[in-house]
Amino acid sequence: MLKQARESKGWTSTELARHTGLSRTVVGRYEQENGSAPTPEVLKKLATVLGVAPREFIDFQEAGWAGHRAVLGLTQDQLVEQVDDPDLNVQTYRALESGRTRRLRTAQARSLAKFFGISEEEVRVEHEQAVVRRQEHERLTGEGAERTR
Repeated sequence: MLKQARESKGWTSTELARHTGLSRTVVGRYEQENGSAPTPEVLKKLATVLGVAPREFIDFQEAGWAGHRAVLGLTQDQLVEQVDDPDLNVQTYRALESGRTRRLRTAQARSLAKFFGISEEEVRVEHEQAVVRRQEHERLTGEGAERTR
């Protein structure tokens, strides 16, 4: 979507880089399929410069909670400070978002759904996708094997 938004302005990647203060290489990485994801701050800058909503750049099925967080312009720490859930701390949230923690509590799903403005079911589905991605990553890299011994 980033490339399409840039092209609809009639800009080259060099011109987008100049307008945002990013390097052409970084813009290229963001435009690649399965490329780098911009930080929330850069996402906001790109959206502003291109005149589109930040959520237009996010594939929520792939990005999950990190995508919702990026659209809001928040780091994990900032999100935890703002979510109305006294039992949710940064360490717990990081583990849930990355799929390292497989068990999502009902209260956590409820508070995150309310915060993100999506349904509890969407929160659960996106969490399950994160768990599956994490398991696949561990299977391919062998990272999880050491923890289970």
